[in-house]
Amino acid sequence: MRQNSFIWKFWNLGLFAFGILISMGLVPLFAERSISQIFADERTKQGDVLHKKAKEFLEDRNHWQSVESCKSFLILYPGHPKTREVRKTLSSNYRMTGDILALAENELKIYKEYPNTEEGLESYLISGKAYVRMGREDKAYQIFQDIIKNTYSSKIAQEAELELTQMEILGESKNK
Repeated sequence: MRQNSFIWKFWNLGLFAFGILISMGLVPLFAERSISQIFADERTKQGDVLHKKAKEFLEDRNHWQSVESCKSFLILYPGHPKTREVRKTLSSNYRMTGDILALAENELKIYKEYPNTEEGLESYLISGKAYVRMGREDKAYQIFQDIIKNTYSSKIAQEAELELTQMEILGESKNK
């Protein structure tokens, strides 16, 4: 009986030591995952704060600061979930300041990042309209034709057709 008690204690001590060894080996793996998740969450929060600042600057009509905040966001936080919203904030700033070229380029970037979404197609249309405003009808014509031929959204295709028709009418009136 004494021998069974000794074996039993030895067995329990062995299981306890084995459990400690396993937990020492596995706990750092779980800790690393949670630390990397913590860093990812913190990075997302920091991006959210910068986006919020950019929107506040836009509301305060401090467009220069808002543009700089948006540009910083895009550089510091690539792949952030709010990238599209930041690009839209940037476009709003360009629209307010009258920087049509920057607006067109930014809207094209939105389209290139999100080509198969409704918002991406709207951005493509906006860039075409911006090119018309700059007097670059050739570039606008290409964009509108591309939208009409390759778009699944009938609403956006109709708008592109309307823009083309307006360009043709204005072109004819200029030629007279």
